[in-house]
Parts: sequence; structure tokens; C-alpha cells
Amino acid sequence: MRLPRAAIALLIAALMAMPLASCGSSAPQLTATAGYAQAYANIESLRASATVVRARMKTTLEHAGTRVGNAEDAAGLLRFSLINLGTDADFVATGISQIERRPPEPATPSRSERPRPASAAITPLARPATLPAALTLPPAATLPPADEGQPRLEGIQMASGVDDDDCAIDLDPVFTPRSDAIYVVAQAYNFAASARISSRWYRAGTEVAYFSFLAENAIDGSCIWFFIDQTDTAFFPGAWSVEILVDDARVGGPVAFQVTEA
Repeated sequence: MRLPRAAIALLIAALMAMPLASCGSSAPQLTATAGYAQAYANIESLRASATVVRARMKTTLEHAGTRVGNAEDAAGLLRFSLINLGTDADFVATGISQIERRPPEPATPSRSERPRPASAAITPLARPATLPAALTLPPAATLPPADEGQPRLEGIQMASGVDDDDCAIDLDPVFTPRSDAIYVVAQAYNFAASARISSRWYRAGTEVAYFSFLAENAIDGSCIWFFIDQTDTAFFPGAWSVEILVDDARVGGPVAFQVTEA
């Protein structure tokens, strides 16, 4: 049985249309797959960029925190050093409070924005006869006359240890976070028997250690000492200080010292 020519033509047309239909149905799928792959690549790129930015921000914050901590330590060391050199403690506190409350200075115009009259003559600056108020030297600390009968300390200093006479074994030691101990040593005079002798240790103005004992015998001219080690408090780098008290009255210090990174 032979098919009519019309049927044969229809069959051939149907067979030719099948590949075309197949190609037409796969094109959208391929386009969607490519789009998905591109979107995924974009997401991964953004994620990597965000990770880098976050890491940079963290590093910047850590650096800023370190700079602030160093500035606070330097300010504390300067404050205690000024007091040790004889500057009145109240004057130092007042000066610091004035600096902290000082309003920001207004922006000054640049040199090109400051017109000067053509007739203005340029004269050399004369040195003022007196210092301006802002640069007035601090008043010298006035110490009360020494009372020979009152407890006092002489030669107070920091050390890395003491000898058999309980005096310092070194001068100007260097303290680091790896130091075994930090000593404060001084010669004591007029310390009565049973007097309570204490030491207070500070880091950046915060008390970190306190020690106290009762003198068994009177002390007059002998060395006394206190120390802290890593079991009392960690030796973080920065500005430190220590003071010695007798019956809760300060007789020595505050003595400033530094714990360095090296």
C-alpha cells in the first residue's frame, strides 16, 4: 500500500519540525542557567569584597584603640612625672580639666584669605616682657618644713630586686611584660613599732594591688620595700605608679614608672 503524496509531505514536514521544536525549547533553559551562574558569581564577588572591607575596618578600629591606649598611658606617665618633679598636684589636675573642656578652635582663613592693607608696615616681632597668661609657669610646690619626729622616706626608687640589706640592687631598671617582679624601695625614718606600712599600685590611674604589714620594730634609716609580681597583676605595657603610706597617710610617691613593650 502506497501512501498518498500529500501524506508523505505531511510526514516529512513533521519530522523536520521536531529538531526545531527541540532547539526552541532548550534555549530558554540555557539562558536561565547562564543567568543563574552569573548571579551566583556576582554574589560570591560581593561576599569576598565585604569580607575584605570588614577585615580592613576591624584592623582600623584595633589600630585606633591602640593609639588611644598609648595616648592615655603617655598622659598618665606625664601627670605622675610632673608631680614627682615638684609640680603641685592640684595645678596638674586643674590644667588637665581645662584642656578636656576646651572648645574646638574656629577654622582660620588661609594666608591668601587674609588681606593686609597696602600701607601696613612690616615690623619685627618684639619679645613680650612677660609671658601670656596661657603660658604662665606653674607655681612651685611648697613643701612643709620637715618634722624630725614624723615618718618620712628618702631615696625612694624602683628596682628589680633588693640585696641583703633590703636596699635596691639596681638603678633605673627596665620593666617589661616578661619581668619577674617590680620593687619599690626607700630608706625609712621615724617609723614607730606597730606602724602600719602600706603600698598602693596603680596602672593608668586604676589601683591594681595593695599590700600592708605592721612594723615589728621601730625603723630609722633602714631600707623597706614592697613588690608585685605576675601573680598579683599582669604587667601590661603603659604608665604605672606606686605610693607608700604609714597609718594610711602618704609618705612616699606617687612614683611613676613605665612598663615597656621591649
